[in-house]
Amino acid sequence: MARLLIQQHPLATLMLQDPTHGLSAVPVPMIWGADKNKPDQWWVEGHMARSNQNTEALVSGKAGQVLVQFSGPGAYVSPRHYDVSKSVPTWNYVTVQIHGHVQVIDNPMEKDTLLKRLIATQEPAYARDWSGLPADRDGKLLGSIIGFRIPVERCVLKVKLSQNRSEGERSRILAHQRKGSYEEQVLARWMTLLAQR
Repeated sequence: MARLLIQQHPLATLMLQDPTHGLSAVPVPMIWGADKNKPDQWWVEGHMARSNQNTEALVSGKAGQVLVQFSGPGAYVSPRHYDVSKSVPTWNYVTVQIHGHVQVIDNPMEKDTLLKRLIATQEPAYARDWSGLPADRDGKLLGSIIGFRIPVERCVLKVKLSQNRSEGERSRILAHQRKGSYEEQVLARWMTLLAQR
């Protein structure tokens, strides 16, 4: 479920302790990858502008362990769906937290390959066109970013989807969310997925 959430919600928040700038939270689109021979060994990867204030902490290794959070859907749950309506509302959500140490990717060819992987997850046709960029533009672009990979040392999937409620309550919540906002409809699909596991 963690990898599915990362695929569906790739904009992550990279949190790090920067010696110069203190605690920082940087929005970064990321994808996950795994070793074909060792699928349990996986990572998340992305890139950021070399001019980003936190780049130096990543490149120097001074950031230490980082935390990456992928936030999936979330929505308010009204107590009117509960068996006892005189209760408190809550919030259902799905998130993934990845803990690890950053490995910087600064070799131009490796950064180019990384960018192709990142683009291919969102727009496969454009990823094929990537090789057609003028060399000077390609070189400037690759020089203006750093790529990085974060091997997963710890992965925490946080799923709060009314699992503690009765079957009847969950059914009413699910029925409401299926007709609700886009976010609620996405959350309903996650509730259905959880019920199937």
